[in-house]
Amino acid sequence: MGGGAARGLSHIGVLEAFEEYGIPVDCIAGTSMGAIIGAMYAIEPDAAAIKRKFTAFLDSKAFRESRFSYMVEMDLAQAGLFDRLSQFAKKSIFYTLLMTRRSFIEQAATTQNFAFLIDDIPLNKTRIPFCTSTLDLVSGKEYVVRQGNLQQAVAASCAIPGLFPPVELDGRLLVDGGWINAVPAVPARKLGADLVIAVDVNSDLDTFREPDSAVDIVARAETITRWALGNRECSTADLLLTPETGGGHWADFSLFQEAVASGRAEVERHLPQLRRLAAQARWKRLIFG
Repeated sequence: MGGGAARGLSHIGVLEAFEEYGIPVDCIAGTSMGAIIGAMYAIEPDAAAIKRKFTAFLDSKAFRESRFSYMVEMDLAQAGLFDRLSQFAKKSIFYTLLMTRRSFIEQAATTQNFAFLIDDIPLNKTRIPFCTSTLDLVSGKEYVVRQGNLQQAVAASCAIPGLFPPVELDGRLLVDGGWINAVPAVPARKLGADLVIAVDVNSDLDTFREPDSAVDIVARAETITRWALGNRECSTADLLLTPETGGGHWADFSLFQEAVASGRAEVERHLPQLRRLAAQARWKRLIFG
């Protein structure tokens, strides 16, 4: 399950459809939002329960204090002079904060969010085998977390550089795995998967608007790099699902139902192929053990 912030809510719809159509889930590897949804499902394999819990979270004080709406407002294209000035002010505040502290969202709010969504248990106590993909800032390599505290493992995989604080874990300084492995197909195979189904909610690049500053140009180049890395990782999967996100902003969680429906629709579009691959995997397991 790949990263994608609000767009990653499509993962819930994918899992919902898997349950309905009898597609088994034997292990899960997740990055960023895929790590959150994947961990929740690994603890309790019930898509309806995840929908209820996430709906409650989006209506909670913990979510409001994360200030994701600020990120949306900062990036919206504004028409009027006052609106453009307001947008400029928001960007200036954001960049100033990034220069004066380690993250835009403070540690207390981050901890509160993950405590709301993820049980405080050892990673090896989930009902479905699970791992997360992270980036180690020191070594520059992917670090797959397969043991330790589940909340910490997910927090590390979701630590968007600049937005959330890095996570110190196993002697490493870890950030969002999407910066090195947005869709962790290889970690899923190493976890034991015979058949890997990858879900990528960032399969298409967002439309590029005329940049306002050098920062916008740098951000675009960085986005392209992560997009290219994700495409390379997805090529190792047996099947790739790409739910339609409609170009929605990565921090806009208001389209919850639409994202879930998009995940369901993508599974239904590939249902014959999914069933065929699942049947082949079962036969291989019976023959070769």
